[in-house]
Amino acid sequence: MTNDILYSFRRCPYAIRVRWALLICEINVEIREIDLKNKPPDFLNKSRTKTVPILIKKNSEVIEESLEIILWALSESKKENIKVIYFPDNKKKDILEIINENDNEFKYHLDRFKYAPRYQNSNEELHFSKAIKFIKRWNALLEESKYLFGDNPTIADWSIWPFVRQFKIACESQKITNYLEPSIKNWLDSFENDRKFKSLMYKYELWGPNSRKNYFPYN
Repeated sequence: MTNDILYSFRRCPYAIRVRWALLICEINVEIREIDLKNKPPDFLNKSRTKTVPILIKKNSEVIEESLEIILWALSESKKENIKVIYFPDNKKKDILEIINENDNEFKYHLDRFKYAPRYQNSNEELHFSKAIKFIKRWNALLEESKYLFGDNPTIADWSIWPFVRQFKIACESQKITNYLEPSIKNWLDSFENDRKFKSLMYKYELWGPNSRKNYFPYN
């Protein structure tokens, strides 16, 4: 294997945050875009969780958790002091707590708001009201500083903004207005308007065993 391989799905927020970390860390990988409704056998054979993202390292080691892939990217980056900048030790506990809050609480309510028909007896309005509480809490942090933990981004920002973007998309599709307060809206805009966003969301062809190799980021 000549390159680390990332199995990805373009719109998945977990995959988005991994690709964002790879961009910031300047890590190049072979990317395999898969259809989550028709997962290729090669992917299923390699993945314990059967979902994206997963990273296959050059030594064949498999990393299945998006946060672990982000930390791997930080450790592999050649950019000077990047791990100290984006994962400062003095904020480690708070960073991990807010990512856990996003992944295990906000995401729970977001899914049941955005995809209510998939969940039996899901109360869409209730889950929206629960989700908006997290949005307001994060907005309060962003009223105090440009990013969640100060004037510089950390992996907390990397890990959460794709889910806030998904919340925005869900609200817009349901004609809900005023769902983001100014501070968190400006924060999200800073990522969506970044010059790297186009590369982040480049639409790759679906991967198959006979596909030509594609690389991320796309140049």
